[in-house]
Amino acid sequence: MLNVSIVIPSVDNARQLETTLVSLLENRPSDCEIVVPHSGYYDDPYNIADEVRLIEVPAAKSELELLAVAWSMCQAPIVHTLGAGATVEAGWLDDALAKFHRPEVMAVSPVVHFNDGSQPIGGLRTDEFGIRSATNGEGLLAPMRQAAFYRYSLLAALGGFPTRLEEYADLDIGLWIAQAGGSCELATQSQIELNVANDLSRVTADRIRLAKTLQLRHQEWFASRGTNAGKLGWLSRSVGSGSLSTMVSALTAKADSRAALHRLPDLEDVRAVVEGRNQTFRFDPRHDNPTTTPHRNAA
Repeated sequence: MLNVSIVIPSVDNARQLETTLVSLLENRPSDCEIVVPHSGYYDDPYNIADEVRLIEVPAAKSELELLAVAWSMCQAPIVHTLGAGATVEAGWLDDALAKFHRPEVMAVSPVVHFNDGSQPIGGLRTDEFGIRSATNGEGLLAPMRQAAFYRYSLLAALGGFPTRLEEYADLDIGLWIAQAGGSCELATQSQIELNVANDLSRVTADRIRLAKTLQLRHQEWFASRGTNAGKLGWLSRSVGSGSLSTMVSALTAKADSRAALHRLPDLEDVRAVVEGRNQTFRFDPRHDNPTTTPHRNAA
């Protein structure tokens, strides 16, 4: 029986993808599957198709778009997303999967290490402006998409990954979890090396737009915390960016209302998963065996 589906979206970098695949194939337990959605560029030069499920999505232009397709093809109750280039060590799954024994846990963040010498992080939080930032566990709302664990049933209730939220998609999922009464937990014994620099503290014009969009999408959550990010507050928040254009964006950028309202999930459906009222679902194996549709229970 599969416990976890490991999904590695890859748009165009075979070297990074293969770095992660080697790490996984050396360290994975037997009760997991590896799923690789890619944009059609990967031709499997090492003939790993018997150990890795390769899914071509030629229209996808980003890792998030690949995830938006591939999550529903996973066959395990826990979906573990990894950025191409990430590496793991033996036993990295154990602590993370153990957290899901508590039914209200909808997502788990491992400890993420970067290659620039910065401090490892324990996931994501948001400030009063909606800006996505790192945390060591305090105020944890969501794991980074490049190193995350989710219940399949949660993703089903949410309709998958919100591609229009771009890099803020992971924080968006975390906010729905929080509003539904679920929790995101930190797995301190689960360690993942992303092999990229940590740029979470960088404020950019795009991130200001996304933060304002996130606020609009989760108005009640931010309002319940007495958030009031006026223009002066935004200007102050952007000063440290060192960019005049970013500071101007802090004053002029508007939320993307279409993205904020796109595919809003039914919060009651998410609550049903958190409360254990909707833990069974039908899995359509699609490419595997179209003649059968087995049932399974989410963890």
